[in-house]
Amino acid sequence: MVRFTLRQCTYFRAVAENGGIAQAARALNISQPAVAQAIEKLEEVTGLRLFDRRHARGTTLTRHGRAFLQHAADLERQAEQVAREAAALASQVAGEIRLGCFATLAPFFAASLVRSHLDRHPGVRMVTRELSLTALAEEVRVGSLDIALTYDLGADLAGLSVLPLAALRPRVVIAADHPLAGKRLVSLRELAEEPYVMFDGPGSRGYFEDLLREHGIAPPIAYASTSLEAVRSAVGNGFGFTLLVMRPHTTTTYDLKSLKVLRLRDALRPLRIVLATRDQDEGDPLLGRFVDHCVDYFKARFGAPPAVDP
Repeated sequence: MVRFTLRQCTYFRAVAENGGIAQAARALNISQPAVAQAIEKLEEVTGLRLFDRRHARGTTLTRHGRAFLQHAADLERQAEQVAREAAALASQVAGEIRLGCFATLAPFFAASLVRSHLDRHPGVRMVTRELSLTALAEEVRVGSLDIALTYDLGADLAGLSVLPLAALRPRVVIAADHPLAGKRLVSLRELAEEPYVMFDGPGSRGYFEDLLREHGIAPPIAYASTSLEAVRSAVGNGFGFTLLVMRPHTTTTYDLKSLKVLRLRDALRPLRIVLATRDQDEGDPLLGRFVDHCVDYFKARFGAPPAVDP
């Protein structure tokens, strides 16, 4: 347990730097007895003789005093830093935000969203975790996360505040040498007999199966994967077509196959990207600035909600 005080260290440093108790008292604008008592107490609790006291020549640091002076100066600097950070926290310009991001969305948005926010608010510390849809909702609900970037389906968001950021429609992805690759638009009916490559990501499979069912088609599943890139590779290798909402801008797969992305004539139900927070956190200025940043970030990319086209 530390038994000396920051004030005692400040008085000690003043005596060392000014050459005596009287000089330190004048520099600090306090009484000489207050300085002398502080030094005596500091020597008592540390067990160190910090000064050699010579009436004619004032006070000089002992070997222990010279070593302790560096520690005292470091301690004062650290205390000043703590004070500055506490002031920043009190003014809501610094602090920690625990962000959860759905694993499928993270590669597309998480890093650039966090980086652009930190560039504007360098005092903020962002802690980011990638989780499933269900885990994200629960972690926000119990307070383990402050906010989640997620989809508005596949998990129970009841009891959370949900802010739409973008609404994206799926596209058809086919191999570049597919017979339909020359078209700009295609309907699901034209693909009804084609083999289907299923993106079997958490929450994604149900969404795409529902879309196909709503339009009355049930294509045979030729390949399925929980990896977005594995799905794209399977399409590029001729296993069939797929439906994707999130997809890289490149039309080349990891194994260098070429793809074609087609728009759909059908009015498919969009998939919404949302922010989920607890209602009781809505008045938090630190979190509020991040929410505003997210809105601006997605608006710049997709237009104001409920814009539908990536």
